[in-house]
Amino acid sequence: PTSQQRLLPVLRHSSSMAAPVESFFEGDDSVLKSYAFDYNKITEFDNDVMWWSACIPPCFWPCAVIYPLLCGAANNRDAARAQHLALTRDGIRFVFDKHPSACRCQCFDVGRTSKTVPFDKLTDCDVQEPAGTAVCCCVQNRLNVVTVDTASGREMALRGLEDPFQFKKDVWSMKRGDGLLGVPDSIVATSMTRLESTKAAGAGKSAFFSSSSSGGGAGESAPLLPQLREQTALLSSAVGYLKVIAEASSRK
Repeated sequence: PTSQQRLLPVLRHSSSMAAPVESFFEGDDSVLKSYAFDYNKITEFDNDVMWWSACIPPCFWPCAVIYPLLCGAANNRDAARAQHLALTRDGIRFVFDKHPSACRCQCFDVGRTSKTVPFDKLTDCDVQEPAGTAVCCCVQNRLNVVTVDTASGREMALRGLEDPFQFKKDVWSMKRGDGLLGVPDSIVATSMTRLESTKAAGAGKSAFFSSSSSGGGAGESAPLLPQLREQTALLSSAVGYLKVIAEASSRK
């Protein structure tokens, strides 16, 4: 199927399928879709790891009882609920919001951090399913981990997503430029990204032709003609995306 044929089902379903966006990201127009973490499952696993880790060395038993009761469980809960994930026009965005830590005094608060991995830099996105145990075989591993890699290495390791395989599917869909089902803005975002890359490639070819016309022969530019036709087709496809979206919006 052509690019526009792949686009039409998205537009037909866009009015009846609204992509969920977490309240944390409300007001951010760049966010296309957000994804939920299983906060209770993450907290439960971290609490189990904390208790078993504290019980192994006997010399730490007094502190091992006091810290989890007073601060540890609450810190694990708040750290889990501070995680927020979304796909934006620019890439994968992970936010670790401000939350208490240590003895939960204000001076020990952990500040908010945010990281975005652009789709064009992405080299791998996969799901590691739970297996084995943690803490000397005392705690069963039960959290999925989604890994996001670029050429520079591991960028994200996201534990405990409620639907990790849907997230993986959506990431690769954006990477390919197909957009997200039910999110027409994602088609626009990927179309504009393609258009910008096509313009950049076209500018490079124009510079090459200028130099070849002054110093080289016409034979040097002949192998580039198929590539120019491909770039022209991409531009036409991007314009077609925008026209179909505009027509669908006018019918609402």
